[in-house]
Amino acid sequence: MDRKRLGVQFLWSVLLALIVYIGLIIYGDWRQLSALLADFPWRWLPPTLGLTLVNFGVRLLKWHWYLRLIKTPISFGQSARIYGISFLMMMTPGKVGEFVRAFMVRNVSGAPFSVVAPVVLVERMTDGLAMILLAGLGLLAIDQGSMRLAALAALLVIAGIIVAIQIRPLAMWCLALGHRLPLINRFADKLAAFYESSYFLLQPKYLFTSVLIGLVSWASQGIGFYLVLLGFGVDAGIDTMLTSVSAFNMSTVVGAVVATPGGLGGVESSLAALSMQLLDLSRPAAAAAALVIRFATLWFGVAIGLICLALWPHLLTTQRGPMVEGQEAQP
Repeated sequence: MDRKRLGVQFLWSVLLALIVYIGLIIYGDWRQLSALLADFPWRWLPPTLGLTLVNFGVRLLKWHWYLRLIKTPISFGQSARIYGISFLMMMTPGKVGEFVRAFMVRNVSGAPFSVVAPVVLVERMTDGLAMILLAGLGLLAIDQGSMRLAALAALLVIAGIIVAIQIRPLAMWCLALGHRLPLINRFADKLAAFYESSYFLLQPKYLFTSVLIGLVSWASQGIGFYLVLLGFGVDAGIDTMLTSVSAFNMSTVVGAVVATPGGLGGVESSLAALSMQLLDLSRPAAAAAALVIRFATLWFGVAIGLICLALWPHLLTTQRGPMVEGQEAQP
């Protein structure tokens, strides 16, 4: 893995973040926004970060469960380190950099990239389904067609991929055709391994459990947004909490559709718009809430990723064989 290239991509993402946040500050009237942030009860931040850790932890358990399902010889400690480093990959367009996880798993376990990569894909799809279901709590309460369209488009794409993968005769025909086509035939065996792993993980008995896990993890993150909104004056209550969970997940779906690094721009603008429309926040308060929750989610995750990379940089170094727990990479 080219860490220099990763560093360049990260710096470009930080630059984009600065542009987005300057725009958000201007949109929210920086004087009023500054005053709101100064008065914000920062005692709400630790529990919000705690709920972010719940989200990360539950998703880590699902990731490791998937690896065990495909019989990857990897310990939970190795799995957790890899997952921690992957938080840096949130800052790649569409989070496609998260497929580096499969590269790192190959380094430490010897499991083929083509077998492990579907774990990342399936994890993203099942998380997406869970977020869309949670977003559905508030879809009927908004009149912004673009929000509904983004959620519907994401749902149709994910559902279409899952259905296509489960139509095994069609997949077998396509794979057989790939063996006969120039250029593609050299990758046909890897494509077959990728398909078999995807087909196995997306079977209904695993799909249901995965989406249920996703509902738990992303609901906890939405509750974190609710705590932030309480700090900016929204009324406490079950209805407000459900609306907050819906708004957060709807915004995350929009960010995924926009496919910028970390969903920058799409998530923040959606959070601010939905906070004003669904929860009657003022423009400065909505912008301030978006800034705080993104610090407690995106940038908290990036910080974890940086720490993990500093502690275990060898995981991004190509290995010729599997590593055992605690073994250091050889130069």
